[in-house]
Amino acid sequence: MGKVSVIIVTWNSALTIQKCLNSILGLKNKWDEDIFVVDNASSDGTVELVAKEFPQIMIFCNKKNLGFSVANNTALKKVAGEYVFLLNPDAQLVGDALAKMAQFMEKNKEVGILGPKLLNADGSIQKEMTPFPGLLDQILILLKLHRLPLFKRLVYPNYDYDKTQEVEHLMGSALLIRREVFDKVGFFDENFFLWFEETDFEKRAKEAGFKIVYFPKAAVRHIRSASIKKISPLKRQAIWNKSLRYYFKKHKPRWEQVILEPFILLSYLPAFVRWFLARLKQTKFIEV
Repeated sequence: MGKVSVIIVTWNSALTIQKCLNSILGLKNKWDEDIFVVDNASSDGTVELVAKEFPQIMIFCNKKNLGFSVANNTALKKVAGEYVFLLNPDAQLVGDALAKMAQFMEKNKEVGILGPKLLNADGSIQKEMTPFPGLLDQILILLKLHRLPLFKRLVYPNYDYDKTQEVEHLMGSALLIRREVFDKVGFFDENFFLWFEETDFEKRAKEAGFKIVYFPKAAVRHIRSASIKKISPLKRQAIWNKSLRYYFKKHKPRWEQVILEPFILLSYLPAFVRWFLARLKQTKFIEV
């Protein structure tokens, strides 16, 4: 079986990285692997923890937070594996998930990207299958209307999450990628700091003829947005908006970019409300 190179990008991930790495190293795998941790200037002891507890793992330490794309590309230039497994530090393999994924890829050479079933901490399904971003669904997301039952299906179609199937787009929390895909379409676009970088990569891969497949026989438990929640809602929205603008500039006609712009500006209103409520919650009142 081909060699698998695992890449994990960390940023203040000390609370989750240990379980993540143990879920990989605790298995008696049937394939060769190397593991790379690329740290984006963590200040919570992530690097020290990994160095102490996992001395066999190669660590790249960036002096500042360079974003997800740059960090992944740093390791991608070093990997020797036939397959690359991108894993979030807040995710853990369930059983022999990676072995099952690698075996599937060995038997299905036309598949370029494979995603496992993603589970929440309580075992429920994370809806990771979506079409590529469109004007309507992105407007709903910007206005936070996608969470309402009336609009939810427009953003998250009713896929069968127990069926192996070819899809347009998968969430980037855990993806097994054939090295040939990178050789053909290039690495991640470093104009994306965070969000939409895997969407752009998957779109380029599909346009190059590679299949993207959802594979529920392998499962990964994912504690969603464990690190990103440490950033204020307003800053998170600004990062999202910048990436969304660039994605539409790269892949969509000009008229769609123009229509999207006012909704990007409106998105700061619900972000401000979330920020304000969080500040209120943190305020401590002292009775005299």
